[in-house]
Amino acid sequence: MTIGQTIKLYRKEKGFTQGQLAELIGVSTQAISKWETDTGMPDISQIVPLAKVLQVSTDKLLGHTDEDFERELEHIKSYHGGINLISDAEKAGNLYEMSLKFFNKYPDVPDIALNCLECYVELFAKRQLNVQDKVFLEECERYSNSIFRYENNPDNICKTYYLMARAHDLCGETGKSESLMQNLPYIYGDREYWEAEMAYADGKYDIALEKIKRSFALKARFAARSIRLAARITKARGESDAAEKCVALNEYMLRVIDAFLSGGDYLPHRQIYQKTSLLSGLVVEHVKRGNKEKALIHMQDLYDTREMYFEFLDHPENKHCLMFVEGDMDRYRDTTRDEINERVARAEEAIKGVV
Repeated sequence: MTIGQTIKLYRKEKGFTQGQLAELIGVSTQAISKWETDTGMPDISQIVPLAKVLQVSTDKLLGHTDEDFERELEHIKSYHGGINLISDAEKAGNLYEMSLKFFNKYPDVPDIALNCLECYVELFAKRQLNVQDKVFLEECERYSNSIFRYENNPDNICKTYYLMARAHDLCGETGKSESLMQNLPYIYGDREYWEAEMAYADGKYDIALEKIKRSFALKARFAARSIRLAARITKARGESDAAEKCVALNEYMLRVIDAFLSGGDYLPHRQIYQKTSLLSGLVVEHVKRGNKEKALIHMQDLYDTREMYFEFLDHPENKHCLMFVEGDMDRYRDTTRDEINERVARAEEAIKGVV
């Protein structure tokens, strides 16, 4: 199927006339007609707006739908596992090798270009690449240009700005690094938030509420991550009271998660994963320090959380949450019954000696 045929197919699926689609992306009706009859091609700058309006990926819009392409792409994505930054040199090397082969064949797939950029930066940072700074930055620009040209996922765009800022920082170009970091969202409004503001102003209240819920859910996750990273930094510094500070930070993180979980009957899976992991670890840590009362309190909280969550899994009907997106944005693999029961069992094993 040609790009023109693909545009026509998805335009009709959305119920747009050629004129309506033209108005939405800022071109003439004649341009749409030429694209759909393959007598003309969209400009490269129009691919992302087209994909957004038609609500399809740029991959599909550009015709990457054959089985070999999809299979290879899914294999690479499953090896990476998500948006989390890579910090392991061996994994970065393996993923870079896989992704680079794919990128050289399909330089217009932003997910893979982002893999290449992330892994390349990490390998350079860990001195696994024998290249000069100029060559390194040129290769980074090759990947980032592809991402900025074809990507429409704001998370990945922000991640690209961060990685390019890091690349320049690694080469001692702090001014350029700071300039790139200015493109990252401020705490008072990420992209989802400002899209919600615009939808609200246009009277699209359902869309606005959905977007602001997504913005809130992301903040819930990253607030907890920030505290977790602070604990790791404290431990890595090797201070004499590091263990006590880490416990205090984890207690603080637990309070933050409880605050986010207090918004209704629906329990976000990611926050349940974080809470049960935290409680299990805190039981173990308090037992080690002889804090029997604290350990028992957290053990009971762990039991209560498990019971509440399992009840939700058994009877999800009519559940709600005021500020989280129903359905969640994460996979449920870390909140299966077996995973949670294993955390409870670890805590029970630790507390045996104090009850």
